[in-house]
Amino acid sequence: MRLLATLTNEEQSQILSSFLARKGIENQLEVETNTDWGSSDYGTINCKIWVYDEDQFAEASKIADEFFQSPSDQKFQMRERAAKTFLEPVQTTIKQAPQRLANATKKGLVLNRQSFGVVTLYLLILCGIIFGLDQLTTPSLEQIPPSIPYIAVFSSPIKKELLYDYPQAFEIIDKIAKAYGKDKLQNIDDLPPQGKFLLEQFYHTPYWQGLYEKIVLHLKNLQKQWDFNAPMFEKIRQGEIWRLFTPSLMHYDIFHIFFNMIWLIVLGRQMEQCMGKWKYLLFIILTGIFSNTCQYLMTGVNFVGFSGVLCAMLTFIWVRQRKAAWEGYQLQGATFAFIAIFILAMFALQTASFFLEVYGDLSLSPGIANTAHLSGAVLGFILGHFNFFAWKNA
Repeated sequence: MRLLATLTNEEQSQILSSFLARKGIENQLEVETNTDWGSSDYGTINCKIWVYDEDQFAEASKIADEFFQSPSDQKFQMRERAAKTFLEPVQTTIKQAPQRLANATKKGLVLNRQSFGVVTLYLLILCGIIFGLDQLTTPSLEQIPPSIPYIAVFSSPIKKELLYDYPQAFEIIDKIAKAYGKDKLQNIDDLPPQGKFLLEQFYHTPYWQGLYEKIVLHLKNLQKQWDFNAPMFEKIRQGEIWRLFTPSLMHYDIFHIFFNMIWLIVLGRQMEQCMGKWKYLLFIILTGIFSNTCQYLMTGVNFVGFSGVLCAMLTFIWVRQRKAAWEGYQLQGATFAFIAIFILAMFALQTASFFLEVYGDLSLSPGIANTAHLSGAVLGFILGHFNFFAWKNA
């Protein structure tokens, strides 16, 4: 999508936009009013006309030049009979239907007059497949002792392969479950001697649980020394480098994946169209690895979701709208503000929970990967200032 023209006359902008549509040029008209009280342009109306298809931009530019030279020309006016006004868009749609169908088949899928894009579409499918397999193969138990990490018992086989790390300590729990059944983990007192021996081995095998827990424990007891003996990046150091990114492809429940995939459609397809599939894919991988690594360092392995990448997309688009508005990114300020407020509210709740954990025994943790959100947002803001990810010619 590309900016065709900016007008201050709303009536003229509507006439031009309607004429372009009647010529089969799909476009979008945005009408904004300057509400900045301190600005000399307060109350000024800016009408922006965006052309969706780059291939139609040259024709649209020619029409716009003719319109600006003679906006009162009868051919631009909508004085046709009501029946003709009604039928013409329908007839145009019918005439263009075969070509649109061919384009949809070629590009894969069309939504709201814009293509998903190959990368966005494959991400949607991949996240859906992984979510389905995870839900179908996740073990179901009533409860386990708090001394055993939840994620080591209730992770599906595919989640164990895609988590940021899967420590050796968790593999000991897997040995117990395989030898004596997962049900035995519900009552560890019923384990046979060899099972209890393995359980003791687990208790004495350190694994990375994140800086957050260490900070809380240290502030609770300032005399206690910092302990950084737990191994980090165990599987990654063994060559399983896909784990740097793959937590982004997993989700906890249907609401989690639905929310993230909706925003992937809204934000991702714009970015793929503007910067091209390879730079878009690079952006996703960079922001996914960065936000996942920050979250792992803070809380350990118990996190999944595409949210870190989405937060990077949000701040990236916000920067590009201000740095290069002509690129055509569509993100309303109210939408950005809503999501920013939600993330900051979760961060405030996490901060409150932190102090309650330090100075009491109460936790209000929302169970949301705030570190991934914030680190992703920071990296997206930074990348938005690099022209490497700028708009490309179609």
